[in-house]
Amino acid sequence: MKVRIAFSVFAAALLSGCASGYSQFYQAADGATPEAIAQTRTAPAPAIPKLERSADTPENIANAYGRYGYAVIGYSSFNGAAGQSEQGALDQGKKVGADLVVVVNPQYTNTVSSVIPLSLPTTQTSYTSGSATAYGPGGPVTAYGNATTTTYGSKTTYIPTSTDRFDYGAIYFVKRTYVLGANWRDLTDGERQALQSNKGVYVLGVVNGSPAFDSDVLVGDIILSIDGQAATDQEGFSELVKARRGTTVELLIARDNQLIKKVVSLNR
Repeated sequence: MKVRIAFSVFAAALLSGCASGYSQFYQAADGATPEAIAQTRTAPAPAIPKLERSADTPENIANAYGRYGYAVIGYSSFNGAAGQSEQGALDQGKKVGADLVVVVNPQYTNTVSSVIPLSLPTTQTSYTSGSATAYGPGGPVTAYGNATTTTYGSKTTYIPTSTDRFDYGAIYFVKRTYVLGANWRDLTDGERQALQSNKGVYVLGVVNGSPAFDSDVLVGDIILSIDGQAATDQEGFSELVKARRGTTVELLIARDNQLIKKVVSLNR
């Protein structure tokens, strides 16, 4: 089986409210359908996945946990404001049936500065007073008075703000059963040149306690064939292994410029 994990960072808008980037930006791993997960996991999904943290790269995390039988079923990757809760990753892990959620330590990316306009009502009151004299048959009469005038308006104040942003990520795993217990990929052009062959798969990882582990298949080995049938590519080799589950097979391996044979009893 080949572990595939792409961990590109998506440029996400500032998350608000109860929205979780771990849910919004979740992507399932290749082939990690609910049906495929159910067929290969060692036990039913737990009520709450185990949560761990790591500062390593996603690829190294996947390979490290792969040695203990964990397979990647999906990942979340996004950029957001500081303070994203790990509970969002745990909730997403529960939603997809993960046994383990590994949160990648957030990495600071930038600070976004802006201003917030704050408009408040204003009032202005003016006072006026005056007098008037009237003349009549009884003599002059003087009257005094005053008036109040209120003007209503608004005033806008601009408040500076800044928001620190981080790259966030999480990887979701299930503990699964293995027929052979190794992860592999297709050969590079350089490896094909060195072998003088287009056939073979490169071993990326070996699961502790698996048939591959017990038979001393090593990381860096190139498996050329199984029971004499060529390992044409990683998908084709997967099918050859599945077809022989529960049987004893012979692997032809290229290691350190030598050809060696390994007899391996596959799991069902």
